[in-house]
Order: sequence, then C-alpha cells, then structure tokens
Amino acid sequence: MPWDAWALLAIIALCTAITARTAVDSYRLSRESRPDTLRLPLSGGGHLDIPCPRTLPTGRHRPHPIR
Repeated sequence: MPWDAWALLAIIALCTAITARTAVDSYRLSRESRPDTLRLPLSGGGHLDIPCPRTLPTGRHRPHPIR
C-alpha cells in the first residue's frame, strides 16, 4: 500500500477517534446531575470544577452580541 493511502487511513482514524470522544463526552455532560458546573478531568488525576454563569444561555450555539 503506498504511503499516501496510509496517511489517508491515519487521518480518517484520527477524525473518527475525535468524533467518538466528543460524542461520549457530550453524552456524559448532558447526563450529569449538576449542569451549572463544568467538570474537567485532569491528566494527573482528579478534576477541575468550573462554575457556569447563569447570565449566558447554556449550549453550544450562543447568540453573538450586536456591535
């Protein structure tokens, strides 16, 4: 198999892994009992809790301010 085919397979595998991880994390965050806090896992163990302000709507798509 030529090297460009391997590169294409590597890109497809990377995109699939990122998409799957995003879907799992999104599902996990949507099922959490405390939606007012974002919990981020740390690489050394433990987690970081970030409070979400109630002034902004939750979700991915937020309205942009008009300038």
